[in-house]
Amino acid sequence: MLRNSRVSLALLVLLTLLVGCSERRARPSGGSRDAGGGDGTDRIDFGGDTRDLGYIPSECSTDARWIYLVDRDYNLLRYEPDTDTMTVIGALACPTSTATPFSMAVDRNATAWVLYNDGNVYRVNVSDASCTASGFTPNQMGFEVFGMGFASNTAGSADETLYISGGPLTAVGAGSSTFGTLDTSALTVATRGTLMGTPELTGNGAGELWGFFPDTNPISVRQLDKASGATLSIVDARPVDPSGLGGAAAWAFAFWGGRYYIFYQGLLDTTTGIYRVTPETNTVETVRTNIGYTIVGAGVSTCAPVILI
Repeated sequence: MLRNSRVSLALLVLLTLLVGCSERRARPSGGSRDAGGGDGTDRIDFGGDTRDLGYIPSECSTDARWIYLVDRDYNLLRYEPDTDTMTVIGALACPTSTATPFSMAVDRNATAWVLYNDGNVYRVNVSDASCTASGFTPNQMGFEVFGMGFASNTAGSADETLYISGGPLTAVGAGSSTFGTLDTSALTVATRGTLMGTPELTGNGAGELWGFFPDTNPISVRQLDKASGATLSIVDARPVDPSGLGGAAAWAFAFWGGRYYIFYQGLLDTTTGIYRVTPETNTVETVRTNIGYTIVGAGVSTCAPVILI
């Protein structure tokens, strides 16, 4: 999320895995299992890189398991949090001449839904950055721009909902926002409440919805009630802005592996930094600063691992 048009966005409920659930350890194409390290877990061999990615729904593709990012210069990137690896997939070529990316979300089919600052939403293939118009009508019910994220309807469910929060472009980062949903089949929006602040949203396969609020006091990460947007729990996220100036320039937010990742650029930062939030311990850690991109959107599907990694 970009503040206006400038270089401007927990308690983890672990899934109880039941016998008969259609879930397994993630294995990318070309990978292989080994017997694990004697701790009762399987490992996944990524061509010599062995990583335990936790339980992943069996119907999910490899592409649906990672965080995806978009920057103000139209770059689509894949971020692998367990190794802090960032890969440029390509440049978006969505059918617009002047608008720029504003926010994004990723569904279980590994399709990125990318919102531009003119209110248009595009479907993007995360494997090659190819882009098509979604058919979404901009500015429905006052949602000119919005943060967004998918969350499973219930823990472990393959059914998911796209949650949004926003309003006028001129009001980004300066007050309240409207909370609601976007029906990805009918391409219509519905309102569910009002939030103080302008968050970016993310969800997970445990059925939870979370938001990063860069413009509240203090800066915070919050678990939200999906029916109303009410705050269920809160983590103080002031460490993402050590300057203490507030007024984020650009921000994005995504869940992965039991933690939450904030992509934040403060007013004094030259590019985005990455910060990791662990709600169980109420801690915020710096992963790295000045990554070389101004990240305005992050998306992760509900296929991402939910156990703490």
